[in-house]
Amino acid sequence: MDNKEKNKLIVPIICVLLSIGLWIYVTNVENKIRTTEISKIPVELVNLDALTSSKLALSPDQELYATLKVEGNNNDINKIKKSDFKLQVDLSEYAWKKGVNKVPVTIVDSPISVSIRNTNTLTIQLNIEDMVEKTLPVISNIKVTTKQGYFASEPIISPEEVKVSGAESSINKVSKLVVVDNKEGASEDIVGDYEIKPVDDSGEKVLGVTLSQETAKVEVRISKGKSVKVSVETTGTLPTGVKLRSLESSRNTVEILGPKEILDTIGEVKTTPIDLSSITSSQEVNLKIILPEGVMVAQGDDMLSVKVNLAGMITKDFSIKYSLSGANKGLKITPSKDLIKVTIKGYEDEISSVVADNLKASIDLSSYKEEGTFEVTPKVTFSGVNGDYTVSYVEPISITVTKEVEQGSNDNNNNTEQ
Repeated sequence: MDNKEKNKLIVPIICVLLSIGLWIYVTNVENKIRTTEISKIPVELVNLDALTSSKLALSPDQELYATLKVEGNNNDINKIKKSDFKLQVDLSEYAWKKGVNKVPVTIVDSPISVSIRNTNTLTIQLNIEDMVEKTLPVISNIKVTTKQGYFASEPIISPEEVKVSGAESSINKVSKLVVVDNKEGASEDIVGDYEIKPVDDSGEKVLGVTLSQETAKVEVRISKGKSVKVSVETTGTLPTGVKLRSLESSRNTVEILGPKEILDTIGEVKTTPIDLSSITSSQEVNLKIILPEGVMVAQGDDMLSVKVNLAGMITKDFSIKYSLSGANKGLKITPSKDLIKVTIKGYEDEISSVVADNLKASIDLSSYKEEGTFEVTPKVTFSGVNGDYTVSYVEPISITVTKEVEQGSNDNNNNTEQ
């Protein structure tokens, strides 16, 4: 082999030796085993309902972090991040008390390339308070500006009240519950679900509390005026024998226009009254809507019609059974029929619900002591019905009273005949 070929072999051999040497250096010098601390790793709390069931709660603004001491080679240590670790405290595993509670932290997940050196001493402190709750109204902080000529009604909020619960120190900060928004140039109704915010006296949101309902439905009516209820007024009393069944108005609400300061004082408007003493049958009447000075009806018509529905007295016939009671000993009672006719009287809108089972008829036989045939009218009462009913007719029946024949007397008669 000549020198030229020997030189070609020497170069690769040297490169291999250098690579091996570099690997040995990196492995034993640059990538040596070391220990370091990783701070501010968040600790997750699970099974919070264990506190709730004991009427306790976490104090607000607690920093739940832990510091881990980890060991590994230099390369692996340099690669790890806080997010590679998952730390937890299971609240259901401990008995809690008010004040500071020192509890161990469980390492749920960590990189397999490193080892944790302080697992036995890993703890955090939790400050525990009484859990309290209070109910507060939900207040609208929705600012609405409308287009020219339009008016916004007061917001209708549902639910009107919400329970807020949490640590006592947090609940004491909550002064009100609000829904917040800003609407400009509104010309249509505003309807939506809004977040309910617990705020303190300065309007800052209070964190760490729980609401029984997180959102509220808010409705703000936008109109060229205001919609109010129309109340139909009456005076006098109806004639005997009839009663008022209902009043059906052609308009239950009405849009009114006027200065805002006047409209804000109006919750409903009334009509001119119906004189019931002049109403003898169901009929329709026209009434005028009474409005304050400076206010007008948006539709331009301040009249409405009202149908007055009356109920009169009618009769209803029944065929019912009756019962016998109080018969004297030794007497046999034989009635002329098993059913009687009964007529009742009542208002037509009520009497239709009465059935035969609601009528109870009875005859008291205690006063009949001698033989003979007698005419008697059963006593009828009502059962299981409500209403103004009267019994106008009860069919009388005949009863025959005879003495019962004694058995011994019959036997003597038979012996005599033989």
